[in-house]
Amino acid sequence: MSYTSLQFLIFVVVLLFVYYIVPKKYRWEILLIGNLVCYYLMSGWLLLFVVLASLFSYFGAKLIEKRKEKRKKIFIISLFSVLGFLLVLKYNNFISSLLNPILNIVNLNIPFKKFILPVGISYYTLEMISYLADVYLKKIKPENNFFKLLTFYTYFPKVLEGPISKYRDLSKEIFSEHIFNYESFRKAWVLIGVGFIKKLVIADRCGLFVSNFFLEGHTGLLTIPAIIFYTIQIYFDFSGCIDIVSGVSELFGIKLAENFRQPFFSQSIEEFWRRWHITLGLWLKEYVFFPVSLSKTNMKLNKKMRNAKYKHLSKFILVAFPLFFVWFFNGLWHGPTLKYVLYGLYYYLLMMLGILFKPVLEKIVKILRINTEVFSWKLFRIIRTTFIVCIGMLIFRSETITDAFNTLANIRVMDSVKFFELGINIKEFVPLLVMIFAMFFISLAKELKIDVREKLEEQNLVFRWIVYWVIIFSVIIFGVYGRGYDAASFIYGGF
Repeated sequence: MSYTSLQFLIFVVVLLFVYYIVPKKYRWEILLIGNLVCYYLMSGWLLLFVVLASLFSYFGAKLIEKRKEKRKKIFIISLFSVLGFLLVLKYNNFISSLLNPILNIVNLNIPFKKFILPVGISYYTLEMISYLADVYLKKIKPENNFFKLLTFYTYFPKVLEGPISKYRDLSKEIFSEHIFNYESFRKAWVLIGVGFIKKLVIADRCGLFVSNFFLEGHTGLLTIPAIIFYTIQIYFDFSGCIDIVSGVSELFGIKLAENFRQPFFSQSIEEFWRRWHITLGLWLKEYVFFPVSLSKTNMKLNKKMRNAKYKHLSKFILVAFPLFFVWFFNGLWHGPTLKYVLYGLYYYLLMMLGILFKPVLEKIVKILRINTEVFSWKLFRIIRTTFIVCIGMLIFRSETITDAFNTLANIRVMDSVKFFELGINIKEFVPLLVMIFAMFFISLAKELKIDVREKLEEQNLVFRWIVYWVIIFSVIIFGVYGRGYDAASFIYGGF
């Protein structure tokens, strides 16, 4: 069952009806039942993995609180208990490929196996780790009710692609007694409709071109639109999913964390990653960057660097050490292959070069008397950042890092195929451009701190309903559907 399927919409409507007719104090229990039903429809018997991992995190947190003299050992054991499912099911072959060359010396070998992954395992595992860490660091008390914790882990709108949530934040939303609000209800459906347009009209239509280009091994100047289309595809696919699930969650009165903040208005790579997949970035900052920064190794290094002659270089080294782990895990989280690790390290290298040469660049700007406050300079920085991101997306889309370099190297090799022969004809290209520009102006309004949905609510009834019907018919008429009107799977659902 996909978030863009009619089956899912019917499921949401039925669950909403039951949710709001039962007494408020029982509504979280209705959510729990709905979560488990939805997860089963998406992943079948693999539901057992999330239940079992939830039990490990529940009892682990209780023991951390209870056995204070052994809390560190219990925390580590609990951590690897919940992490073990992810390592075995998703990363077993990656680990095997690293260890087998060494084990072959003593005639040992770890066999390669392919497992069916439970839906959202990469997302709920991070939530379990953060819950255990927060209990261990005494930021929160362990939850006494296992079923409440299970409700949080399996909360159906976020289970496929996030956003990644912390129990200390989302639990307040899930277990509050929400009152039905018609205005919020309307605004939620608008957000869902926009998500459907992003996914079905824009992302999936770009996907037709991208798939034909890469799968058929084309080269030449069409590489440029292929890379741009893939960047558009993955952004609208992922942000479209987040809009859908955020809107669905708002129907129940529950606000999910923001996961995108107009990332393509960013003027630097650092800013881009503060605006893209925000909840993953915040998770890595809190549970990787800070622990590594405060580790004994980094603290010793910090002590040595305090009296260093070159202050800027010493600061660079202190940042480089924890940031390496952040970007290594960022890449590895996306997939169990070397390509994804190098994808993460691509951004790490660019950030480190930016930090290292910052004083030099500032001097160049000063010498050339460049006004950094004008629009043209900011536009240049936005275009530069977007270009860097597009190259990163090429690495992300290619089968291997070598394929990515070959694609760029062959950009001058002429290919006989024409633009409109790769899955998109002129009739499909026009609505694609119209919708991309429409989404651009919505993003621009958000960038200017204008709440588009709030502004829509201020309009007259007739105008509002015209907008509602435009959204509905845009999805129905211009959406890309497969056999049986099935939409393509969400890209980030595979991570």
